[in-house]
Amino acid sequence: MNTDFWYEIYETVRRKPTRAVLTSIGIAWGIFILILLVGIGSGFEKGVFKLFKGYSQSTTFVYASETSLGYKGTPVGKRIFFTEDDLRMLKSGIPEISYISPEISRWGAVYADIKSGWFETKGVYPDYFHIKILEIDNGRLINSLDMKEQRKVALIGRNVADVLFKQEQPVGKQIRINQDVFRVVGVIKNTMLSANEARTIYIPYTAWQQSNVEAQQFTTMLFALNGKPDTKKINNRVSSLMARKYGFDPSDDKAFYFNSMEEQVKAFSSFFSALRKFLWFMGVSTLISGIIGVGNIMYTTAKERTREIGIRKSVGATPASIKAMFIGESVALTSIAGYVGILLGWLLLKGIGLFISEDTLMMEKPGIDVPTTIAATLILVIAGTFAGLKPAMYASELNPVEALKEEN
Repeated sequence: MNTDFWYEIYETVRRKPTRAVLTSIGIAWGIFILILLVGIGSGFEKGVFKLFKGYSQSTTFVYASETSLGYKGTPVGKRIFFTEDDLRMLKSGIPEISYISPEISRWGAVYADIKSGWFETKGVYPDYFHIKILEIDNGRLINSLDMKEQRKVALIGRNVADVLFKQEQPVGKQIRINQDVFRVVGVIKNTMLSANEARTIYIPYTAWQQSNVEAQQFTTMLFALNGKPDTKKINNRVSSLMARKYGFDPSDDKAFYFNSMEEQVKAFSSFFSALRKFLWFMGVSTLISGIIGVGNIMYTTAKERTREIGIRKSVGATPASIKAMFIGESVALTSIAGYVGILLGWLLLKGIGLFISEDTLMMEKPGIDVPTTIAATLILVIAGTFAGLKPAMYASELNPVEALKEEN
């Protein structure tokens, strides 16, 4: 890479500047598209997986339904419910379950003095907040003493606080749900991960039971596992224990619906793996057109420089040195154009990132990671080598005597 080498590249470009620039644009555009697609795809992937951070990765929701198979006198269509005894049975019978909680809810009017709003109220165990990760803006979460002493306390979302208390500090104030009065002990921090919690009120399950007779049974519960057990096996054990207690077929896959965060993460991982491959394919496909253009310009240049090549060979230049000269020029032109494309792609991704905040749903700030940059660099070198290979072969095989006879 001495001065003569770069001077020869300059001469190649100077002879046909428009052709060289247009060909370089093809390479720059291909790399630009590759960087842009992969960067935006990466930001989208990170944004989607950020949603799962609101839950323990081993979280499973279980929804009770009705039987679809008859079994030892149990009819088809028998409605299945959970009870607190069932949750205790599952936690003691399946040691892998570290936290478990019911989730029972309803929408209704909630009052604070003369202010009111329509919100969702949920009755849960304190374990719930080890499964669903919520940040607190003020106050505290519901704890085990609240459950044990059947305290009428409430954890409220940000929107609930704004509607019922406006500029006032909600913690310590009272709200009325139906005929029951609850004391606010905490406010959920308003983040992207807790956006769905803004209009939610959490109360201890024991407090829910006091004002809701039907709360003895519920259809939704969730649990988190310790370690890395097989989620499907755990779900099968849940079904078996419940089937043994309530006398329905353990193989009845309609009695319960399991929604596992782990399985969702795996599904999304597979999806984004396929998406990354597709985006790389699209970017590389665009780049190929630019590579073909470089190959054409190098081949045309080789034919135009036939007499020069003859002179070089007549003064002792070897075929290998002629090959190296053309391949080197091709790699250099390709790399320069490609790095311009990388720079432009990086600048555009930075610009896009300015419009994306921390609370933007399902999207993180896009950017170029190190593996992508390294891969793009390798692609440029390989592409330049292949683009210069044919003209290099042509030039190295020229007969010096015949080449010197060539008229420019």
